[in-house]
Amino acid sequence: MKTLSLILTCCLFLSIWLCPPAHAETYIVSGNPKAPPVMWEQYNKLTGVGPDLAKAILTDLGLDFDIRVEGNWEEVQKKCKSGKVDMIVAAYKNDARAEYMDYSIPYLPQPTVIVTKKEYAFPFGRWESLIGKKGVSNIGESYGQEFDSFIREKLDVQFVAFERALELLRFGKADYLIIDLYTALIYARLLQGEDAISILDPPVTTQTFHITVSKKSSLSTHMKGINEKLAALIKDGTMEDLFYKHFEEWKQLIAKRSRFFKKDSAIRGREHTEYLKAQDEYEKEKLGSLLLDAREGLPLSAD
Repeated sequence: MKTLSLILTCCLFLSIWLCPPAHAETYIVSGNPKAPPVMWEQYNKLTGVGPDLAKAILTDLGLDFDIRVEGNWEEVQKKCKSGKVDMIVAAYKNDARAEYMDYSIPYLPQPTVIVTKKEYAFPFGRWESLIGKKGVSNIGESYGQEFDSFIREKLDVQFVAFERALELLRFGKADYLIIDLYTALIYARLLQGEDAISILDPPVTTQTFHITVSKKSSLSTHMKGINEKLAALIKDGTMEDLFYKHFEEWKQLIAKRSRFFKKDSAIRGREHTEYLKAQDEYEKEKLGSLLLDAREGLPLSAD
């Protein structure tokens, strides 16, 4: 019996030595690197409201995670579809994305607007006002199932890198830019906006941001906990506090960079190019009613 016991003990020891306990999975978290103040790349890291919410939720759930930049917005979505990215910190909902991502409850509404050069502004009251004109937008963007379908079927819209979209509008090669309101307002401020661009009313649509999880990720088993934690962060005002925190950061950045537009054109062009490369040129404003809706009016269902 002693010999058998010794053999079993040795086998147990060898099994532990040869097959050490598996380490906890580290979930990869990413998002659109050009959508401040909700999410953006700064100093090679992803920052903003969405990353802060994801960090709070995953930490509270006791899960290991790594929040990082995983390419442009289109690349991030492809990696989520393949399972290489486990969580996206902020995304609008559409049917195509819903096939490979699970959606959290909504946490922040944002209008989408049409921007033109001021001298080329046109009356806008319906989506049909855009027919026959050339539009641009950031690569990988979606503006909700209904407007996405209208773009595909009725409009001439080119989806390119964000900096390229701004150039096409600036040099008159596009009639309008489809863009989220917060980013549009930052763009206007950068250009001493009252003299440079027009933001047309009304918004073309208002969508809500969700945290999403790849259906190929084991993180999807935690959706109930993610929703519970997110709902608590909305209800206690944390999400709103984070929004204003990043809003203030953007105001400071814009104030520092506004001097670039008071120099001669050659210097201004060179410094503006460098500024665009730094990927931190946005701001948001006029959010009171939207944040109130997020705190009190958004439904708890993913729909």
